[in-house]
Amino acid sequence: MSLFRFFRDKPPKLDWIQVEVTSGCDGDCIYCPRHVYKKQWNNRQMTLDKFRSLKPAFKKADLVHLQGWGEPLLHPEIREMVKIVKDCRAKAGTTTNANRLNPSMAEGLVKSGLNIIGFSLAGISAEKNDSIRRGTRLDSVIGAIENLHQAKRKLQSAYPDIHMAYMLLNSNLDELEDMPDFFAKLKVNQVVVSSLSLICSPDLKKESMLAETELQWEELMKRVEKVQEDAVKKGVDMHFQLVSPLIGPKPCEENVSRALVVDAGGEVSPCVLANVPVDSGCTYCFGQEEIEFPKLRFGNSFERSLGQIWRDPDYRKFRKRHLKGDLPSICQKCYKSYVVTKSPHQGIPAGGLV
Repeated sequence: MSLFRFFRDKPPKLDWIQVEVTSGCDGDCIYCPRHVYKKQWNNRQMTLDKFRSLKPAFKKADLVHLQGWGEPLLHPEIREMVKIVKDCRAKAGTTTNANRLNPSMAEGLVKSGLNIIGFSLAGISAEKNDSIRRGTRLDSVIGAIENLHQAKRKLQSAYPDIHMAYMLLNSNLDELEDMPDFFAKLKVNQVVVSSLSLICSPDLKKESMLAETELQWEELMKRVEKVQEDAVKKGVDMHFQLVSPLIGPKPCEENVSRALVVDAGGEVSPCVLANVPVDSGCTYCFGQEEIEFPKLRFGNSFERSLGQIWRDPDYRKFRKRHLKGDLPSICQKCYKSYVVTKSPHQGIPAGGLV
């Protein structure tokens, strides 16, 4: 093999690789594009053999996060996938709606060596969460977290760390000040609170919390700062990532220069929002515009190595522009480029819309 080909095929050193093991889901969250575009949604599932083919890249990644657009615990081989990642000496993570995390699944995930698990919520009361995240239940999340605590005690394991991915909407904003108490009782390692960065229909604009004036934004920030202060007092590691169209666009925190996403069909994209599995013609809202979902894919990892795809001239150009702040058009019209982070965090990468 020539030196040029060796370099071209060599996997890049990455902070994380996000792998969508399935785009199927047993939930029906009102803010998810799968809910809005049910008939146009493309269900796909990665086979275990295809997953194994990514092992050379896993060996060069710090974290492999098993989730994209879908519920990863629906995959029948999810625990084996975690073991494969761990055999590559990378950290393994996933994010779940908790529907399938019974005591047996919890024990299996702990035994497999899972390092991080994120739970998705959109309310700290059943009334709020269960009406927003339809098909899921707050009680199931609380029960699943207890299942994990019990499995960790039984197996004398410190892992997985338990993270919360919380969607803050206008309809659950009245619960904001009660969140530190709620999460302190759950004994979780980290909470990341995000506002809606993908508005899939005009009806969802009212949920998006897009401040229209500086005064509205300042009032929200005052509330957030007080909640963070309360969280610190109660020992809760809480972070906020909120969209403000008054600030930006700027390079987002999806870490496109040190991370990538592989969808269930093997296609490589810089982030999950660049490759939503819907048919052509489906749109999202940005400002007063309705924009067709982009399909920014740089190659298929089942046909070419991740090293080849990573060093593709177009992909390199995309990353360079993003890093310099000369944002490509796809990023300029994405609300992820307008996120304000209140205290940086090192947690789970974005998977779908949490």
